[in-house]
Amino acid sequence: MKCPKCKSENLDEAMFCGSCGAKLSIVCSQCGFENPPRNKFCNGCGHDLTIPSEPTLKDLSLDEKLEKIQKYLPKGITEKILAQRDRIEGERKQVTVMFCDMEGFTQLSEKLGPEEAYTIMDQVYEILIHKVHDYEGTVNEMTGDGIMALFGAPIALEDAPQRAIRSGYAIHREMSRFNDRMKQEKENLPPLKMRIGIHTGPVVVGTLGNDLRVEFKAVGDTVNLASRMEGLAEPGATYVSNDTFKLTEGFFRFEALGKREVKGKGEPVNVFRVIAPSSRRTRFDVSAERGLTPFVGRERALELLLDGFEHAKTGRGQAFSIVSEAGVGKSRLLYEFRKAVANEDVTFLEGKCLSYSRGVAYHPVIDVLKSNFDIAEGDGDVEIREKLKRGLKILGADEASTLPYLLELLSVKDSGVDTVSLTPEARKDRIIEALNRNAIKASEIRPVIMAIEDLHWIDKSSEDRLESLLDVISGARIFLIFTYRPEFVHTWGARSYHSQVNLNRLSNRESLAMMAHRLGTEEVDRDLEELILEKTEGVPFFIEEFIKSLTELKIIEKKENRYHLAKNIKDVIIPSTVQDVIMARIDSLPEEAKGVLQTGSVVGREFSHVLINRVMDTPEQELLSHLSILKDSELVYERGVMADLKMH
Repeated sequence: MKCPKCKSENLDEAMFCGSCGAKLSIVCSQCGFENPPRNKFCNGCGHDLTIPSEPTLKDLSLDEKLEKIQKYLPKGITEKILAQRDRIEGERKQVTVMFCDMEGFTQLSEKLGPEEAYTIMDQVYEILIHKVHDYEGTVNEMTGDGIMALFGAPIALEDAPQRAIRSGYAIHREMSRFNDRMKQEKENLPPLKMRIGIHTGPVVVGTLGNDLRVEFKAVGDTVNLASRMEGLAEPGATYVSNDTFKLTEGFFRFEALGKREVKGKGEPVNVFRVIAPSSRRTRFDVSAERGLTPFVGRERALELLLDGFEHAKTGRGQAFSIVSEAGVGKSRLLYEFRKAVANEDVTFLEGKCLSYSRGVAYHPVIDVLKSNFDIAEGDGDVEIREKLKRGLKILGADEASTLPYLLELLSVKDSGVDTVSLTPEARKDRIIEALNRNAIKASEIRPVIMAIEDLHWIDKSSEDRLESLLDVISGARIFLIFTYRPEFVHTWGARSYHSQVNLNRLSNRESLAMMAHRLGTEEVDRDLEELILEKTEGVPFFIEEFIKSLTELKIIEKKENRYHLAKNIKDVIIPSTVQDVIMARIDSLPEEAKGVLQTGSVVGREFSHVLINRVMDTPEQELLSHLSILKDSELVYERGVMADLKMH
């Protein structure tokens, strides 16, 4: 075996290098676990270590590099990009741009020499690429010492600024671990740190080249300002612009650095340093912190949930699905339900599926497990093990058959699970069985309410776990609540103990009541009321963001306790937060349906089926199929039979 430090050859069974004394190990290419040199299979995941690992980027040709990077792209994005090849040119998008640049590479080259330094640089590039793609960003350019990445293009994301900052935060953490590993292998190496700059603004997609190389032309200074943020940043820090800060305030803790002079800008710009993610992970979490509007239009839905819980308390397990499009009030209804049962003697467990966690197995299930056993974010392996053991004892659960699989799920070392003889599928089955036993045992002590939000972003392992749990709750004091958007498809709808609550948009009266609360008065000019009703169409999230935007842009003003439009406006700019939600929904459509929607938008807010048929020259049945997809997605609705379709 070759020593990674001095490159000397050693006997296969050697544990330490005979020339320099460095520890020898085989790092698994699948999970990163360090194995003894004699291992044939990984102790961390069971991967066959005798299979040669893939070459690094340095050893590949340009075409091979592109192919290698392509495999790291988020699931489905390759097909999506290539499917949009003909449509993508000239499309205007709201995009978050991130620049990463490495500090310390020059010193590293001087200490190690060019060849070894570039080998390390390959590893750094792989970290950057992985952490960008973990959050569904796209690496647009690989610079000399870093990358330029885009979030929200070529595929729109409803929370692109958040993802970019989380990606940057993950890069810093991974680089810290990378430096620790390098110190063990080579003494006195200077640490490598990334400077990261982020800005959000409009871009126009220029051309789509071969494979997945995408070129973008910026409108204004979107790309330039992101680059300036990176230039200002200290090594190991992420700096963001004021635009990005406003779109992510509440999701992260920031340090305001004041105004800074930047090249190309006539006036100094506000700059913020990212400190860390906050405990608030969803839009509703942030809204609740700011203060909620009165609960209107959902009273009947709340009654249905409370009735279902009463049934579950008697040992007749129930499952309820709350379904609506984005921003209509799923999380608010769940919040009000939790308030209504606050005085009940129940175990309330929560899990959240996040837009950027679809590739993480069991993400919401781990949320629930941590909630059940009071496991905090900073708890180490010893604390986690003790909390699980203590909790299982209270439940009266069999520790031997349950604890190892809960430890395995939480990635605790030495879980006790037999990773050699058990196949991955068998381990998955054992984990699900352990979780189900835990839920049933908990319900024997007191009723259990388990709420899982945003199932449209659920990972496959978690979905399988919920399917399995639904099979065993009918005779237990368990009340399951799921929230998701209409596009999520599941198989449990036919169960007699499952009910679905569909939330509609607010009526005009309810929308105006929400508007009055946000403005602090009912005294509002009629033209302003009509503008808000027209642009927000009964979606609570849109109402909040639109009023906030009108206020910040000074489009409305208050005189003598009455609000009115401060200026004549032809085109009101839709807030970025609302644009992102709408564009993400549109980009998730099949390309043909998206084409119908784009054609309809050119015609106007209302278009007829006959007119679209003439304009697009699409076969009748195909057009009807595309229109059906748009209606199911609630991006258009039909008025009359085969008549006009009104655009949302």
